[in-house]
Amino acid sequence: MAKAKKWTIWILIIAAIIGGVFWYVKSRQPKTTYTTAEIAKGNLTRTVSVTGKLVAKEQADLSFKISGRIEAMFVDIGDKVEKGQKIATIDKGTLNEQLYQAKQDLIAQRNALYSMKRNNSGYNWAQKDAQRAVIKKAESAVTAVREQISETTLYSPISGIVITKNVDEGETTVANAVTANTSVVTIAREGELEVQANIPESDIVKIALGQKANVTLDAFNAEDIFSAEIVEIEPSATVIQDVVYYKVKLKFPAYDERFKNGMSANIDIHTAEKEGVLMVPARAIKEDGKKKYVEVLKADGITTEKIYIETGLEGDEGMVEAKSGLKGGEKVVTFVATK
Repeated sequence: MAKAKKWTIWILIIAAIIGGVFWYVKSRQPKTTYTTAEIAKGNLTRTVSVTGKLVAKEQADLSFKISGRIEAMFVDIGDKVEKGQKIATIDKGTLNEQLYQAKQDLIAQRNALYSMKRNNSGYNWAQKDAQRAVIKKAESAVTAVREQISETTLYSPISGIVITKNVDEGETTVANAVTANTSVVTIAREGELEVQANIPESDIVKIALGQKANVTLDAFNAEDIFSAEIVEIEPSATVIQDVVYYKVKLKFPAYDERFKNGMSANIDIHTAEKEGVLMVPARAIKEDGKKKYVEVLKADGITTEKIYIETGLEGDEGMVEAKSGLKGGEKVVTFVATK
C-alpha cells in the first residue's frame, strides 16, 4: 500500500514537471496579433494636388529686340495703359548716323543709274540692271536701319495694367537670340483671371479637360474654397530643375473682385470618383506574381485566409476599389505583430 502511494506521488511530481515544462515552452513561443480593417462600401475619390497662381487671361511681356541703355521709362507698376501707348525707349546709339549714311549711299546709287541712262550709249542693258540691283540693296539697308530705330521704342500691344517692371532708366538690357529677350515690363488685361499650374508628368495622364477642382488661395481663409474647371492643357512640356511638367489652365465660373493677379493658389483636381464601391486599404493588398490578394482574419481571430481580389480605382487616403473577391464585412489584415 505504501509502495503504491509512493508511486502515485512520483507520478504526480513527474506530471507537474512535464506540465511546467510544457507551459514554459508554450509561453516562450512567439504570439501573433493582427491589425485589421473592415471592408465596407463608400465613395472613392482620386485627387491630384498641385500649387499654382492667379494670372490674367491675357498678358504681354514686353522686351526690346536689340540691346541698349534704357533712355526713358514712361510707366510704373500699377499704371493703366492703352493699346499702342509708348512704354519705354532705349538709346539709339549710332543708328541715326547709320541711317544718314545709308540714305546718302542710296542717293549716290540712284544718281549713278541716272547718269547711266543719260549716257545711254556708254552702258549696256546688263550694266544698268546690275546698278538697279545695287540700288535695291541700298534700299534694303535703309529699311533695316529704320527697323532697328523703330525697335528702340516699346509700345503696349494691349490695354491693361503694368504688373511688373524689371528695369529702370539708365540700365542696359541685353537681347539674346537663343533664350528670350530681357523682359522690361509685363502688362496684364484687367478683369478675368485664371489659374495656372504645372502638373508633373507622373500625374498628367490623369488630367483631362472639363475636370473640376477646388481652389484655395493663401490670401484668403482656409474655409474659402472656390470651384474651377480645367480649360486648357498645353501639349508641350516644360522642364524645371530636371523635372518634366505640363502647364494647365483652370477657369473660375464667376469672377471675384477680391482676386488679384499673382495670388498663390492650392489646387485639388478631382480626376476620378466612384460611389458605393467596396474599399480596401492599399497597405492590406499583397502581390502573388501578377495577382493581388488580401489576408482575411477568420472568426477564431487566429488563422487567416488568402483571398485573391481584382482592384479598380486607386483613391485618396490609401484606399483602393475592390472590384471582385470581397463581399463586405471581411476583416483584412493590414499589419502583423509578433511578440
